[in-house]
Amino acid sequence: MAAVGSGGSTAAAGPGAVSAGALEPGTASAAHRRLKYISLAVLVVQNASLILSIRYARTLPGDRFFATTAVVMAEVLKGLTCLLLLFAQKRGNVKHLALFLHEAVLVRYVDTLKLAVPSLIYTLQNNLQYVAISNLPAATFQVSCMPIVASEEPAGSGSGGRQ
Repeated sequence: MAAVGSGGSTAAAGPGAVSAGALEPGTASAAHRRLKYISLAVLVVQNASLILSIRYARTLPGDRFFATTAVVMAEVLKGLTCLLLLFAQKRGNVKHLALFLHEAVLVRYVDTLKLAVPSLIYTLQNNLQYVAISNLPAATFQVSCMPIVASEEPAGSGSGGRQ
């Protein structure tokens, strides 16, 4: 069995061979497109439910929780989830996980420090969002956050309107 390359030549298709058309932009498979739209739907539902649940919790009568505590706990939960995924990726080997974390965080400390600045700004942004959702109606807050999400998207997934 042979695969046709971009120059018209044929090459033996091995177990890891990928056709040239699969590497070109705009040739995403139907499964890839479906996953993209499912991910979008899940993120929309997650974002809307987060806003509504925060608004509900922050407007209840009685003692309110500290926004900083909620932000820190959310970040701790994200960190634990990432560690769990890394642990699964390392096939449950704690030694490999520890070596990977040592290399990624301590040996390449310059990269870690470069990530600290956006992380601190993100934490401040989340705290300010709690303040805003406490003082604005949920719909107003949601609409006012749309420009923020639109400005973050190109730096995030890079799919900004491209298919």
